[in-house]
Formats: sequence, C-alpha cells, structure tokens
Amino acid sequence: MESITYCEPGRLFCSAKRVMLAVDGSAGAARATRVAIEIAEITNSKLFIVHVVPTPTVKQMALMTDMSEEEVLAKYVRNGETLLKGYKDAALEYNLEVETILEKSKPSEGILSVAKGKNVDLIVIGSTGTAGGRRAGMGSNTERIVMNAECPVIVVK
Repeated sequence: MESITYCEPGRLFCSAKRVMLAVDGSAGAARATRVAIEIAEITNSKLFIVHVVPTPTVKQMALMTDMSEEEVLAKYVRNGETLLKGYKDAALEYNLEVETILEKSKPSEGILSVAKGKNVDLIVIGSTGTAGGRRAGMGSNTERIVMNAECPVIVVK
C-alpha cells in the first residue's frame, strides 16, 4: 500500500499552494476555517483569509440609522479587522503562512476578485453565512462563488 502522503502529479491537494478561506464571523465560517487550516497544513500552502465588508448592507444601514455611510462603513471595517485577526491568530497556531485581506464590495464579487488576483488554487467557504439565506442547502453568496470561481471550491456544511 502506498503512503497516504504520496502525491501523484496533478492531484488537487498535491498541487495546491495557495488556499483561500472566506470568512464572515458565522458558524459556517468557523467550520470552514478548520477545514482550510487542515488543508493548508497538509499541503504546506499559504493561507489567504478574506473578509468582505458588504457595501450594499452598509448603504442600507446608513439609510435606516442616523449615521452617515462613512460612519457605518468604519464600524464594519473595524469589525472585519477584528474578525480577521482572530482567524489569523488561529491559523498561526499551526505555523502557517497567512495573509489577511479586507475587501469592500458585494461579498461574492469581492471573494471572486481576490481569488483571481491572488491566483488561488482552492477556495474554502461555509455553506451559509451571516445573511442566513439558503437555496439548495447553501447561501446565495456561496452559490455565486461555486458557480463563478475559476478554481475548485470546497463548501463546508
């Protein structure tokens, strides 16, 4: 029997060197984090942890409160930076090379843009996020990412 660490050329987990984890602070993102860290550790990959500040939500919140759009955005950015720090600290416990990225856009668009720009080999994402919507067992942002990503996507339930 061959060693379980044997890597046949062209296999996903042998060729993955750039793994991206999309996070939003949800339970789904927490589950995806465990999977992404394990994959990055097994493949000795760099881990990109991405959080997208949802600009459409920022605009809606500004309209519904007495805060300006800039004030709401600043709160979302601070929250995103705090989230990213927590995820990064967890990944660093496994001695991984980690880069955090904070984007401001529609979530699926930001994640796909970063994946393309960083030339990632694999995206890991939770099946549902903080928005809570579900279609065919997954959230709409996850569905858009699965349908439009140029690399493999692992959806963690």
